[in-house]
Amino acid sequence: MRIEHIGNATLYLGDCLEVLPTLPDVDAVITDPIWPNVPAGMFGPCDPFALLSRTADVWGTPKRVVIVMRGDSDPRFLSAIPGRYPFFRACHLPYVIPSYIGRKLGGDELAYCFGEPISSAPGQRVIPGRGPSVQPDGRKANGHPCSRALGHFKWLVRWWAMPDEIVLDPFMGSGTTGVACASLGRQFIGIEIHEPYFDIACERIENAQRQERLFA
Repeated sequence: MRIEHIGNATLYLGDCLEVLPTLPDVDAVITDPIWPNVPAGMFGPCDPFALLSRTADVWGTPKRVVIVMRGDSDPRFLSAIPGRYPFFRACHLPYVIPSYIGRKLGGDELAYCFGEPISSAPGQRVIPGRGPSVQPDGRKANGHPCSRALGHFKWLVRWWAMPDEIVLDPFMGSGTTGVACASLGRQFIGIEIHEPYFDIACERIENAQRQERLFA
């Protein structure tokens, strides 16, 4: 296992099932796990449902859990989330220009939100169900086959984690959740098992931390 400390982010290269039991409790899990309809072989042999279920067993006691999936992913996958987390709502994460996925027009994503929402703050008493519409280039290719839109994840972090809380992404990928946390000054813990993606995440989060310090 390799550990990198970058500002207020701590990043682990390793298997989240092995890393999570060693970590302190976090406040919010915001993650884009391997979806149930991921193309065969993209991430090697994997049972997405079993992976998410086993991860939820060892991620401690976060107050909130946000799972991001594309609109054509089977929501029954979310039965892997323990029943102790009440379902709160689904949030639509749209793109300005729709894409084609076979016969499906769309490509938008949904964030399924569980647990108690953050304490009401000025302008945040009512939780919206639609995130910002992101331009297609808002989800830039960065070496990861399933990169996510930073604008969407900044919006999720703002609505599902208080400024003094710790956000966990056990399936960090190229680090979009961590970049969002860096941009908003949130503490972040990320875990990624594939070293090339881990290295991309480290570079992106370090750049985001540097930019945040510059503008601060």
